Amino acid sequence: MRFSEIKNHKESMGLLFWQVSTLWQRKIKKVLQEYDLTHTQFVILAVIEELSEQDKTVTQKNISDFSMIDVMTVSSAVRLLVKKGLIACSRHESDTRANSIVNTDMGKTTLCKAVKAVDKVDKVFFDSSDKALHETLTELLLKNKIL
Repeated sequence: MRFSEIKNHKESMGLLFWQVSTLWQRKIKKVLQEYDLTHTQFVILAVIEELSEQDKTVTQKNISDFSMIDVMTVSSAVRLLVKKGLIACSRHESDTRANSIVNTDMGKTTLCKAVKAVDKVDKVFFDSSDKALHETLTELLLKNKIL
């Protein structure tokens, strides 16, 4: 491209990452349709479970911080997950502006099934034996994470 220092699109790391990410997301979207979940909703259910297992009170802010999903997107998804009966909200013990969020039994059951489907996609797509890719992505995340 004449506007870039890169000679052609095949040398663009950003484009390559975008293409790979898009292909992976399509595959995830396809398997999550069976569970009536978007990828964002799935991630939120998984984050709630992870934080709950760490004995942390879960709030929308905690979900956003952990997953790096925009706060407004979390808020919208939480409302939909409540309507679906997959999560429940109650008043936070100490922060009157926040709600404590938990997965319902139905949410846990759905998550358990969906995780297995997503894990299969990840295993095939990423070839779970590729530790170098995992390390590289982890390094990029830590290097570029805005606190």
